[in-house]
Amino acid sequence: MSNNEIKIKNGKSSLAQFVKKPLPTDKEEEDFEKFVTSEAREEEIKDSLSEIYHDDDGKIVNVRKLEIKKRRGFFFWLISFIFTAFIITGSVYAIYKYLYPKLSASTSPVDLTISGEKEIIPGKETFYTVEYKNNDKVAIQDIEIRLGLPDNFILLDSEPAMSQKNFIWDFLSLGPHRSDTIKIKGKLIGEELSTVIVLADMIYTPENFSSQFKKSASFETSISKTGLDISFINSSSALVGEENNLIIKYKAEEDSFINNFRLTIEPSDNIDFIRPDLKATSSRATTSQAILTPNSWLVDKIDQSEKELAIKFKVNKKKTDQQDLILDFDTAVTEATSTNYYLFLKKTLTFEVIKSNLNLNLIINGSTADQGVDFGQALNYSLVYANKGETTMKDVIIMAVLESDWLDWQTLKDDNHGIINGNTLSWSKNEIPLLAELTKNTEGTIDFSIKVKPLIQIDLSKSYQIKSYLQYNIGNKPVEQSDDNRSNIIINKINSDLTLKEQVRYFNDDNLAVGSGPLPPKVGETTSLKVYLNITNNLHELTDAVVTVTLPNYVGWDDKNQTSVGNIDYDNQNRVVRWQIGRLPTTINQTQAEFNISITPSETDRNKILVLLPNTMVSAIDNETKASITKQLTAKTTKLEDDPIAASAGNDGIVQ
Repeated sequence: MSNNEIKIKNGKSSLAQFVKKPLPTDKEEEDFEKFVTSEAREEEIKDSLSEIYHDDDGKIVNVRKLEIKKRRGFFFWLISFIFTAFIITGSVYAIYKYLYPKLSASTSPVDLTISGEKEIIPGKETFYTVEYKNNDKVAIQDIEIRLGLPDNFILLDSEPAMSQKNFIWDFLSLGPHRSDTIKIKGKLIGEELSTVIVLADMIYTPENFSSQFKKSASFETSISKTGLDISFINSSSALVGEENNLIIKYKAEEDSFINNFRLTIEPSDNIDFIRPDLKATSSRATTSQAILTPNSWLVDKIDQSEKELAIKFKVNKKKTDQQDLILDFDTAVTEATSTNYYLFLKKTLTFEVIKSNLNLNLIINGSTADQGVDFGQALNYSLVYANKGETTMKDVIIMAVLESDWLDWQTLKDDNHGIINGNTLSWSKNEIPLLAELTKNTEGTIDFSIKVKPLIQIDLSKSYQIKSYLQYNIGNKPVEQSDDNRSNIIINKINSDLTLKEQVRYFNDDNLAVGSGPLPPKVGETTSLKVYLNITNNLHELTDAVVTVTLPNYVGWDDKNQTSVGNIDYDNQNRVVRWQIGRLPTTINQTQAEFNISITPSETDRNKILVLLPNTMVSAIDNETKASITKQLTAKTTKLEDDPIAASAGNDGIVQ
């Protein structure tokens, strides 16, 4: 053994022996790393080959036999996608349908809700229900529920009764998963389209817990309408020192729960009210009216027949060019031992205030107020002038300004022969000598009339109204456009073009017989005839439209009626045929109705032409002008004036 060899015997080597062992050189370390890397690579290749030549069960695969597996196609993946989507959708639905409500329901330990009517009519009984529910697993105790009700709510009853005043209920406890309710009956009275909010607060303490908790809820109710039809007729201007008129028309609608109101006009230091004429317009009226204060009136026992309250006032001095009259309507409600008033309508009327040394007052058809007029109707003007100044006025010129496209100047009737210039009619001392010198307190009147043009065709680009006022001028000075030299203004809106055509026929337009029996009528024999009614309307919407006619004693009602709108009834006791139409919008410009009548002439009727329908009448309310429109037809006779075929067959209407 050489000196370089290390001899290892049985037993442990000493440190000296280990130290004597030589360290590997850099070349030996590099060769060793290459060897290790090569061995690892060979092992990896063997593992890969083993995976190739063995199947999933570890058996050796016969590589000489090649098996080709089919690739999965488009339809496989489509069906797989649909199936997967179905599973996911079903899972989501199940979670939403069954699991989510339970989870969400348990998020709040206490529920508090208010329910009731969303829309109400003032004065009608209404109900609110407050429900409180304990969703927790433990009871709640020391429960207090407070309701915040609007001031215009009138409490009639509650179940259970209040524990304290001011809408407070106290309850000892409510068990887990239990609920209860508070029911309130009352009335709401307020302005049309106003909204009220009912509030509820619940204060409670969970069992075995020392802190209080609070839950709140709210509910909103709107007032749909007042239940009263109230309209106003007034002038748009007022003369200082002169009497001015305000007319209030009122009636109950079909759904109305207010049968009285108090009218209060908010006071102004420059307006005085004159005792009104407390007189109802209807002979059947049971309404009572009373004066409470100089600017307050009480109206009672309101029904569905229209009445009016006339109020007169005087402006003592001019403060501004325009002034408001603020009208408050409230109704009386008896509660316990007191009567309280609740506001349901607030109306502001604005008018121009006119002050002049020469007072000019314009009156049209007997009124200083704005009012509706019909196509073809005559307007009768009265111009009242008076010198209210301290000095004499010389060379006065009075002018009537009539602004409208609808006046037929060819129909003007003026005994004073005023001068026409455009839309102005004027008078000077040449036409009226009194105007040469008007001394203090001297007054006079000028009358004339002019007709409204008949309607030929609707033209919506035109204004369907007539604006009229007076002006004056002194001498040859230029006319000044000033409120101080002008009269009150009257605006006459033109009513809708409501027309009624009526025909009594034996033959219709197709030459077919719609009647029966002898023609002309014969004594002792019955002749049946058909009545056709046709209504047209284009300009404004109408309400309360109705056609009525009273049958003579010898004319019988044969029914066989039909209508395109509304219905026809016959009052056998009063012999009145009534076609009740109601609302007529402009979208329906034509409506028809028909019914049968019959006559059996007696011996006293021989050689006479008999009246079949005397003065059929149609009436309606114009929604734009607020005026009542009434049209009356001429009588229809056995001559059958509207049946040309009957006339050609020799019918002269004389009973044989």
